[in-house]
Amino acid sequence: MLNSLTAISDLRSLQLRRYARCAIALITGCMALLSIAYPQARRVDSLREILKISGLPDSQKIRNLNQLAFWLNRDSTNEALVYSNEAYLLSLKTNNQPAQIASLLNLSEGYLYNDSYEQALEYGFAALDISKNLKSDPDIANAYTNLGWIFYDTENGNFALQYHRDALALHQKLGNRSKEATSLNAIGLVFQLKNEYDSARKYFDQSLQMARAENIPGTISAAYNNIGICENARGRYKEAVSFFQKALEIDSSRNHTPLSQAETLNQLAYSLLMLKNYPEAEAMLKRSRTMIESATSNTKKEKILDNLSISSQLYQALGNYRQAFTDLQEYTSVRNQILTRSKSDAIAALKTKKETQEKETEIRELAAEKQLRSFQRNVLALCIVLIIIIGLLFYSKLRQKQKKEKELEEIKQALIRKDLDNTLLEKAALQDKLKYKDAELKNYALFISQRNEMVRSFIEDLSDLKLEGEGKKESLTRFNKMIQKFQHDLDINKDAQDFNLSVDEIHKDFFFNLLKKYPELTENERRLCAQIRLNLSIKDIASLNNISVKSAEMARYRLRKQFSLEHGDNLNEFLKQF
Repeated sequence: MLNSLTAISDLRSLQLRRYARCAIALITGCMALLSIAYPQARRVDSLREILKISGLPDSQKIRNLNQLAFWLNRDSTNEALVYSNEAYLLSLKTNNQPAQIASLLNLSEGYLYNDSYEQALEYGFAALDISKNLKSDPDIANAYTNLGWIFYDTENGNFALQYHRDALALHQKLGNRSKEATSLNAIGLVFQLKNEYDSARKYFDQSLQMARAENIPGTISAAYNNIGICENARGRYKEAVSFFQKALEIDSSRNHTPLSQAETLNQLAYSLLMLKNYPEAEAMLKRSRTMIESATSNTKKEKILDNLSISSQLYQALGNYRQAFTDLQEYTSVRNQILTRSKSDAIAALKTKKETQEKETEIRELAAEKQLRSFQRNVLALCIVLIIIIGLLFYSKLRQKQKKEKELEEIKQALIRKDLDNTLLEKAALQDKLKYKDAELKNYALFISQRNEMVRSFIEDLSDLKLEGEGKKESLTRFNKMIQKFQHDLDINKDAQDFNLSVDEIHKDFFFNLLKKYPELTENERRLCAQIRLNLSIKDIASLNNISVKSAEMARYRLRKQFSLEHGDNLNEFLKQF
């Protein structure tokens, strides 16, 4: 009996861990309860009625099955497993991967409550794999949390801490404050499991602060419980009693499940035991045991475990060693049902196996990737060689084409130069010919002008003659006829007309360009432009056109005005531009 009583002190850490796990396992359910306005039983009944409806769409049926499993997992785990399995099979049939994740997490949680850790871990990893494939951060965070509780329950603190921290990081990234508070509480529990109470208290305080800010009663109650446990571990039992009473007050006001209150009562009884308030401690333990036995959840074994551990210590303090030994024996029996060292080792082995499989998969993927890269390098090298060969062939063809084009261009340029030389020669010949024609026209114009002057002078001289004698009358008549004939020929001026026709013929381009810019020019103005362009003097122009010099000057003035020439502009140079 003495050896058994000595072993009681070794049970303290396990008793603390059991309470903490059970308390945090209820947080998710507490938060869900806040979103509804009626008790859990009515919620469960409502879901069952919905599932009885025939012709319910598969997606809605899966969702309702998963919700029902979630609500039943804590109190009717086996029934919840049936609903979770049905939801999982239906989600597989419809290839609804998000629903598969929810079903797998429900199955993992159910098997965790039933202490079937290997199956819980298998379903938990399956949910994590699908979540990662879908790249769904909320589902990945939930899977991390689930795996963290599995390893926490099997006393693998390092693995539990790793997964809860990963979950916390994702909740912070997603901005989910309520789940962030839950993850902070979970990390505190892991440190509490490792007997690092200062670190645990830090996370509990953060969780409590965030839960108050977000008004999450379930998380606030759990944080108070966990802080109370830390205070117990530090030997500050009065402070611990204060925190446990706050937790009980919240749970009572919310009509929370009996198991949660039973756990708080167990820990409150331990604080009272340490304060040597044995009667009240015994009353709390009995009250807790009554609540535990009235529950139907598989998790009540763990509450019984805590109750028996504290009860054994209480009766030892009271000197009732027989009752203390009886409670200790019952405690050992229940504990063996929940977890043995071989099971704990098996869970660690499963984790190692999972990591090994992941490493092997990673190695295979790296090897395949290496082969792929090698193949890609070979293909790339082959492509480069082909591109180089094609490039060389293309370059050779291009060079040949450029060479031919260059030769053709040289021949073309030679022909162009030859044509240009011929054109220049022809142009020079035409210009020479034009100059010759212009000279002829000018001479012809001068000739006509001189002839007209001579005829006009002759007419004037004849007009001045005074005939006398017998043949005066007849001679006068003949002279008058001759004068009229000369005057008529001078007016007709056929030579001037021929001159103008020659000018029109030789200077077609000049007249075309001139009329294109000044279409309003008259025929006489055009002829005057041509005569000015031939460098004829005003006197010659007047004689050629049988007009006075003054009239010729006026015509020239009108042209300058029509061409908008300034006083210093040369009319002759202006006309040579056309």
